Amino acid sequence: MTVTPGGSGAARASSAMPANPAMPANPAMPATSRLTEDEVRLVAEAARWAPSIHNSQPWRLRRLDDGLAVIEDPSRALPVIDPVGRDRTISCGAAVLNARVALRALGHVPGVEVLPDPAEPTLVGVVRSVGRREAHATDEMLHRMIPLRHTHRRVYRSHVVAEEDLLDLRQAVAAEGARLSVADPGARRRLAHLLRRAVRNQAADAELQQEVERWVRRDTGSDIVDGIPLTALGTSPYPVDSLVHGGHRGVPEAGDVEEELARSTVLVVSTRDDSRHDWILAGMALERLLLAATAKGLVATFADQALQQHELRHEVADVLGIWGRPQVLFRIGRALVDAPATPRRPLEQILE
Repeated sequence: MTVTPGGSGAARASSAMPANPAMPANPAMPATSRLTEDEVRLVAEAARWAPSIHNSQPWRLRRLDDGLAVIEDPSRALPVIDPVGRDRTISCGAAVLNARVALRALGHVPGVEVLPDPAEPTLVGVVRSVGRREAHATDEMLHRMIPLRHTHRRVYRSHVVAEEDLLDLRQAVAAEGARLSVADPGARRRLAHLLRRAVRNQAADAELQQEVERWVRRDTGSDIVDGIPLTALGTSPYPVDSLVHGGHRGVPEAGDVEEELARSTVLVVSTRDDSRHDWILAGMALERLLLAATAKGLVATFADQALQQHELRHEVADVLGIWGRPQVLFRIGRALVDAPATPRRPLEQILE
């Protein structure tokens, strides 16, 4: 299956198509699809900075003559929180988007193949150069945002995201074939109650708590390459720090959750169906939105607990009137204080 990047994001069975095919190629640039080793490494470097569930970085990267392959790594799964691998696949989709952005910034025309080989089901996506065209300012801007984007696990300033900014974010999501829903005050109040139920369930699940703790890095040191260090986790309880973990006891009141959510704008990325293909598209749409939000000085915090429980996920869809399947629940706004980025594994550990 092939996704035409920069267009509607709809997938179809065909050979890879270039981004924005209506735009003529620059005749001054050679029509070659081969990448140098430095270009491959730059594309891989972009992919490794994608967001992932609990910063598990559930991917491996494979060099190609003309691009990069993103491969799901089941050994980095969270089977209790994410039993079917939906969040893991969304994470890999975000890595595919970053690779595409980097390839375009290098002056290549990227084509993306999603789940291209049934014989290799862990092969999430392949990003290939199918030609050359000079990068635009927007391409270069998105690429610059990749290392600057990181999850914000600190307090927000009270802020309502401007309508024109929300329109830009909707367009970013729609370009990848997904949909963005914005919670109004009534929906936000109902979501606060759903999130409290989800937090209560997760806090009472000993096996789930053990799994979360495996990805919280309570030791300090420069050798941390994955998971969430305490320096990034913050000092305030859910929903500020975005996790239900052993560092904060008790379940927050729904009113407290709603008050914190009100400091930001609550969003949901959804897709029409709920296949692995849809999860990948959701990951690509999410990361495109996050890069665009970063360029606007906005930060994001995930609040996916209500989507990680099957019965509550349907209620989230009802609250927001979503016609499809909600995939990612998060909030965006202005940071009150800075938050550090989470670490990443060295490229040498993940690039084949």
